[in-house]
Amino acid sequence: MKQLTKISLTLLLTFVCSVGVGQTNLVPNGSFEDTVQCPTTLADLSKTVSWTAPTFGSPDYFNSCTSNSNIDVPNNGFGSQAALTGNAYVGIQIYDTQSVFSYREYIQAQLQQTLISGQKYWVSFYVSLADLNDYAIQEFGAYFSPTQINDNSMDTTLSFIPQIEFSDSVITSKSDWTKISGSFTATGNEDYLIIGNFNRKQTTTAIQVSTTNTDYAYYYIDDVCVSTDSLTCANPVGITEPIIDNDSFNIYPNPATDFFSINNASNQSYNLTIYNPIGQLLSEETNIKSNSKKINITNFNSNLLFIKIKTENQSIIYKLLKP
Repeated sequence: MKQLTKISLTLLLTFVCSVGVGQTNLVPNGSFEDTVQCPTTLADLSKTVSWTAPTFGSPDYFNSCTSNSNIDVPNNGFGSQAALTGNAYVGIQIYDTQSVFSYREYIQAQLQQTLISGQKYWVSFYVSLADLNDYAIQEFGAYFSPTQINDNSMDTTLSFIPQIEFSDSVITSKSDWTKISGSFTATGNEDYLIIGNFNRKQTTTAIQVSTTNTDYAYYYIDDVCVSTDSLTCANPVGITEPIIDNDSFNIYPNPATDFFSINNASNQSYNLTIYNPIGQLLSEETNIKSNSKKINITNFNSNLLFIKIKTENQSIIYKLLKP
């Protein structure tokens, strides 16, 4: 029987996040915010910097900058979920009941430095079960490899023993982000990180959570962290406030109780959508051309609102506190 590092599970409400502090996160682009360009279709992982697919499986990249509603944030073709950090996350199919080859998807990144022999490392990432799938599982793992994995066989299950694996309970939360975390001591040649389910269908613990005829388990992933400092990976990678160019848009006040205002100095029309922390649409208005607009939020029963402004050439999500 393989020895597994004890893993802790924390349910984290999307709107009660702390800023992570500490030493360097060895995972490049751990919150998937850096892009080569905005994704345009499903299976477009190559549009996010530093991440690849190590198998024939095809992970998806979600970003609010896209014009494709299937891969938008927070609402997309798999459900509704606001990013834990910023405007982006990835999604993988991690289990299915139909595939002969036990279809899996994984994500892979080269670490910013090779791990040091005998050094203890803390690892964490956050997952959320997508709304539109029928199954949930518990075996989420992180495997550290000395070489880049490139397996294009039809059998997409990687049979490695992950250094970090969660096996306490099935992860069923769709409204919250669930933290997967643990620590291990490096052998000294680990250079790549792969995240996914390393168990065969027969050894994966899965339960049916709905009946939408999807027959698989699909999870969003955000805020991946590896560090020698436990505090760096103790919290989300960081709540990065999307910067609204003061020469273009100004949103105020923040916090706001009954109303907030938008000043538009860009001379562009824009679309405005407002969501709550679990991605539910509260308000939508298109083709706004006024330079100044006042928005009534009195009837929105949430203490955090996500304000999305989308023009022809930019898309920005701003967090607004509502006491």
